[in-house]
Amino acid sequence: MELSLVFQLISTTAVILGIIFGLLNLRNFQMMRRREAAILMLNSFQTTDFVRGLMLMFDLRGEISMKTVEKLPKEDYLAFYILLGTWERLGILVHRREIPLDLVDDAFGGTVMVSWQRLEGFVTQFRENSKRDTAFEWFQWLAERIREREHTDAAIPAYIRARKWKA
Repeated sequence: MELSLVFQLISTTAVILGIIFGLLNLRNFQMMRRREAAILMLNSFQTTDFVRGLMLMFDLRGEISMKTVEKLPKEDYLAFYILLGTWERLGILVHRREIPLDLVDDAFGGTVMVSWQRLEGFVTQFRENSKRDTAFEWFQWLAERIREREHTDAAIPAYIRARKWKA
């Protein structure tokens, strides 16, 4: 075998190994990025204002209307809009595939669904008053995607679905 042919084989093998190494590194980087996005998402829900808005939404009786929200004390009013804004941003992140829908569904699916059921009338009024059909559009989109998943795969609680999980 000629020496030049040996060098070509070595060179070709090195290039192929370099490409494989690069692809593996890219895959690892993407996995780390998803993991970091998930951690950031979960941490973003640990704010006092978000929790206050969520508790307020659960505590309000009857239909949640614009009038109901406008009568709230300033801190509650702001917390309510922080809740809506958080669901909105989460919908955007899922749509852009920054955070997987199944992760959001596992972490907040039920809460998003209950929020949408309780707030759909409010959002409709808000859109009419502001003449902006795009108001809270990603919150609605997110709730609809989670609802579609539940129609395809019934919502099974984690304590049942993962009861055979081993560490």
